[in-house]
Amino acid sequence: MGPTIDAFFGHAWNAVARDAAAARARALDPQRRPTTGPDFVPAASPEPASVVAAGMRIRLAGVGKSYDGQGWALRGVDLEVRSGSILGLIGPNGAGKSTALRMIATVLEPSEGTIEIDGIRPDDAERQQALRRRIGFLGDGNPLYKQLTPREYLRFFGQCFRMDEAALAPAIDRTLETFALGGKADVPAGELSKGMRQRLLIARCLLHAPDLLILDEPADGLDPRGRSDLRRILDDVRRRGVTVVVSSHILRELDDLCDEVAILQQGKIVVKGPVADIIDRYEVARFVYQLRVLPGGVEPAIAVLARHRALIESQGEVDELPALSVQIHGGEAGMADVLADLVTAGVRVVTCSRVRSRLEDVYDRLSEDRVN
Repeated sequence: MGPTIDAFFGHAWNAVARDAAAARARALDPQRRPTTGPDFVPAASPEPASVVAAGMRIRLAGVGKSYDGQGWALRGVDLEVRSGSILGLIGPNGAGKSTALRMIATVLEPSEGTIEIDGIRPDDAERQQALRRRIGFLGDGNPLYKQLTPREYLRFFGQCFRMDEAALAPAIDRTLETFALGGKADVPAGELSKGMRQRLLIARCLLHAPDLLILDEPADGLDPRGRSDLRRILDDVRRRGVTVVVSSHILRELDDLCDEVAILQQGKIVVKGPVADIIDRYEVARFVYQLRVLPGGVEPAIAVLARHRALIESQGEVDELPALSVQIHGGEAGMADVLADLVTAGVRVVTCSRVRSRLEDVYDRLSEDRVN
């Protein structure tokens, strides 16, 4: 993505937010509101928006969803998302993540239980349309009209969100530049690479400066640079007060991105809470250690570790000294044996520290990887 992220989410975000506030204040005649479109077509909301995003509080109480009246895609889900925070939904395919996101986005109605967004229950068309005006939603399998160019695609959705025509054109230009699509602005979307198409989908969700951003597997198709830029964007929109709910299979990227996570298994939440608390609560005995040694000690250390059948996960430098990340069999007692042999072999160990478990380790421990 482009180098102008900070610029876009500075004055440009504020400009779009002001335009959105004006559109909401006008509260278009309900009879003119569109009721069809890909997933949903937002309508104007009467509430004014601040320059900095208002954020949205989300509360799910006893929420369940059945598509056939027999089986349950989700059941008994209780969840709260604080305004201005990032929640990560984790789980295998078929666990119910996409269903949960679509219900929060008001695209699906729950079969049981209640959903409140900013204290509002989207249980009728008027309330749904008012809330959708404040939501940016990237769902699973969202359409990308291949015959439209990125500029045309963004214009179409800007009009769906009732953005002022005078503000829409510059907002489109800034969005295209931010997501490194300026050079492809007038090329049919069907001719774009997978990564570019994914960036365009995410750009559409942010064009109207939403208060709630819902993303289902947003990193799908992005290269490492694109994923890094996406993280920066999500950090920035959170700082501006936007509430974010995101699902992802790339768990390492959620470790230090999300404020809280919820792990779904077979349609039920099995773990939820702040990331650090969850890792502490389900500390996994991986027994991975980082060894820092003096120069010349790496080769003999590798020979010792091979005798102990230790797995070397990585090798490099830490604080200008050679370092090895090593998974040890036998826990702490095994590490004590390895250290004794390293000293006997003449390896001068500077530090030996246990590597803290990751969110991915917790998920691997809890996961059954079974669909509903």
